[in-house]
Parts: sequence; structure tokens; C-alpha cells
Amino acid sequence: MGWSFGKKGNRKHSKIDALPPEMKATVEEMILDGSATYSEIVEYLEKNGYSLSTSSVCRYAQGYVESVQALQIAQQNFKNMLEQLDRYPDLDTTEALVRIASQNLMNALASKKDEDWSKVSVDKLMNQISGLTRAVAYKKRVELQNKTDLEAGASDVKAMLWNAMAKERPDLYKQVSGYLDRKVQEGKP
Repeated sequence: MGWSFGKKGNRKHSKIDALPPEMKATVEEMILDGSATYSEIVEYLEKNGYSLSTSSVCRYAQGYVESVQALQIAQQNFKNMLEQLDRYPDLDTTEALVRIASQNLMNALASKKDEDWSKVSVDKLMNQISGLTRAVAYKKRVELQNKTDLEAGASDVKAMLWNAMAKERPDLYKQVSGYLDRKVQEGKP
């Protein structure tokens, strides 16, 4: 679990990464549960034959906690997507992701304090909103095209069926045609 999600995606290497897996796991547990200070972690490592500075442990802890938080957020978003898919079985993953992104964006916007807005890059915010809007529009355009293609295909199948029935089974064609005509006249197609 010693992942690091740096701002540029580069993984930082620490002396803690070089520890034996069980020792590293213990240090990470101490960091996460807050059971020890950085100095106490350094002392624990020294007792086990490893020499690290408090600042090294602190840097590792900051990166590690950020990694764990990013992983927890990703897991929560995945859980939210699965809940959306369970709630709406006809929903596809793209639509579920768009819903989650929209919800997260609205939550972020709603939680901003007035003084926070001065720090917001309007261009960046507008680009993100525009990107989300384009994704939704593209998805709807593809759905409409697919529906049109499906309807056109169904119409072709109907035409083929009627033509085949008229040629091969004129008696059945007349019966079905007469039945449909009567239903239309009754107002119940």
C-alpha cells in the first residue's frame, strides 16, 4: 500500500519503501492509526536496526496519507457508481460516471466559502463544466443515433416481413392487414 500519487504522477522513493514488508506495514499502520509520533516511529525503527530521520518519516507519512485518502476517494466513487448502476439497471457506466462527476462538482461548488472563490480559476472551472457538458451531449447524440439506426433497422425488418408475407402467405397477409385496419378504425391500434 505504499503508493504515492504525486502531482506529476512520479512516485517518490523513501527509505521506508526499502524496509522489509512487515516492518513497512507496521510503520504505515502507526502512521494511519496515529498510535505513535514521528519521533516514536524513528525510535521503533532504530530498535529494529534502521536509521531514519524524523523529517524522512514525516515526508513519507504525508505522501502515504495522501495516497490512502486518494484511494479511499476512488473506492467511494466506485461504490457510488455501483450503487447508481444497481438503482438504475438500464443505466450504463458512462451515465453513472457523469452523474457522480456532476454530483461531486455540485458538492464542491456548494461548499465553497465566499473567500474561497477568489482562489478559483474561472477558466479552469468553466473548462471542467464545459467538458462535462460535452461528454453528456456526446453521449446523448450517440444514444439518439443508435436509436435512429435501431428504428431504421426495425422498419426495414417490418418491410421485409410484410413483403415476404404478401408473396408467400397472401392469406395471412390479408388476415393481419384486415385485423390492423379494424383496430385502427376502433381507435385501438
